[in-house]
Amino acid sequence: MVRTEIIRKWLERVEYDMDTAIAMLKAKKYIYVIFMCQQSIEKCLKAMLAYMGKEVTPIHNLRRLSALAGIIEELENSRLIKLDFLSRYYINARYKEDLQELSKGITEKTAQDFIQFSEEIIKWLYQKMKQ
Repeated sequence: MVRTEIIRKWLERVEYDMDTAIAMLKAKKYIYVIFMCQQSIEKCLKAMLAYMGKEVTPIHNLRRLSALAGIIEELENSRLIKLDFLSRYYINARYKEDLQELSKGITEKTAQDFIQFSEEIIKWLYQKMKQ
């Protein structure tokens, strides 16, 4: 598959996942907002890796993916903390061990904030891929 096609497929998934995050916000399923935000940033970082001609490996940790993409030094500590928070929800949201426990502290405001954060990161990554 041509590299531009691979990048396009990753970016289509990013858009789909962000749309899903917004739908989950409307449905008041806040843990899934967080999970879909993690997924959208993960896929955008994988698009970035493909854009750079690097191998896209099955890693889900957003900090590690940022390091592989060579952008970690450009991220402020507050953004890295948010990426770490999102990374914790990759496995947890997928396996639904205890949704009540996982959902503690994830309010509508928290979910909205992470949608906004994800949109900002994704926009920034898109701009980097246009350079």
